[in-house]
Amino acid sequence: MNIIKESMEKIQASEELKQSTLLYLDMQRGKKRSFRTHSIVVYVLTAACLFFLLGIGGYSVYRKPVSYISIDVNPSIEIGINRFQKVVSVDAYNADGWGILEHVSLKNISYTKAIDRLLNDEDYSHFLAEDSFVVITIVSDDSDAIIETIDADESLRVYKAKTYISDRACMEEAHQHEMSFGKYRAYQELSQYDDNITVEDCHGMTMGEIHSRIASCQNHNGAGAGHTGVKQNHHEGHHDGRK
Repeated sequence: MNIIKESMEKIQASEELKQSTLLYLDMQRGKKRSFRTHSIVVYVLTAACLFFLLGIGGYSVYRKPVSYISIDVNPSIEIGINRFQKVVSVDAYNADGWGILEHVSLKNISYTKAIDRLLNDEDYSHFLAEDSFVVITIVSDDSDAIIETIDADESLRVYKAKTYISDRACMEEAHQHEMSFGKYRAYQELSQYDDNITVEDCHGMTMGEIHSRIASCQNHNGAGAGHTGVKQNHHEGHHDGRK
């Protein structure tokens, strides 16, 4: 500004004109500073809004289940898994299941860790007697990969867990009957052999009891152990015997 003033002194003009010119230059310089400040504020607010929206979107993706696993012995527990293989939802479909979930936290860990945590829980282990029947049922577009991962789990090998694949239609129908889709799939299989069996009957049965009835019916009918007898409109297939 001193340079401008010195230049103005060399100009032959009235003092009023000089002062007006200097005032104008000060005003223009103030506008530029104000514009830069405004631009910075707008940039910061825009960036903050962008990060906020991305955060909401990312959280929405994280908490959305894309696959489901039903773990049934007598406790019937279902876990929902997001695309990052983390457990984001947990539910139980009988009193034993709710009793376990009251003190076992399964959310925000991998599904393999969640299953191991269940099997290693002291209260859950009471249901893992020699004659117990551990069943893992999967509903997922990536079921083969999940089964492969579960098959590699040493804990499940110890308990000779059986793995099956079901579908969303079966899961929705199971929930209408307030039953896990893993147990409901077993009920459907048993109902192929025993027309008198009802969902209510299976509600009060363990997975070991249901599968014992299935095996008994298969032997009685001469069907052989390899016959699944599952309604195809509710069951995409099953994986069994790789343990």
